[in-house]
Amino acid sequence: MPHQSHSPADQFLAVENLLTAWLSERRSVLARYTALVVVSDDIDGSAAISRRQRELCELLVDYVSAGHFEVYKELLNEAEAFGDGGTTLATALIPEIADTTDVILAYEEKYGSGTPYPETLLRDLSALGELLESRFVLEDRLIAGLHTNHRRQLQTAPEGTN
Repeated sequence: MPHQSHSPADQFLAVENLLTAWLSERRSVLARYTALVVVSDDIDGSAAISRRQRELCELLVDYVSAGHFEVYKELLNEAEAFGDGGTTLATALIPEIADTTDVILAYEEKYGSGTPYPETLLRDLSALGELLESRFVLEDRLIAGLHTNHRRQLQTAPEGTN
């Protein structure tokens, strides 16, 4: 896990590695979600639905936890290291992202055991998809406003000032 370092460039590199792994996990969430949606219309696929539901829920919890307990914290540390006012953006967006967490965890609580709840599954999957989309947009705004902006600053900084 990265930690606040003395150098903004060092903090940036640590966060870069963290984000690479976390965004890969996000792609896995999307892949699992899509796989579940594909089989959710199949009445005979209840075993596949249950298995995919458990897999998605496990990955969702891991992804959300990593965001809250590691990624956002390190992005804030990066913003503090750069001292460019990025903490204002982070303190605005992180609570909005956190608002989606309760809904995701409620979904996991309902479906994490693999119980398909056929009467509500399609509605809940649709709502989850919309929620994930809004969460990803907020996360992307956070990353672009902080990390991508810091990348530009490092690329344009005179040699030896990082």
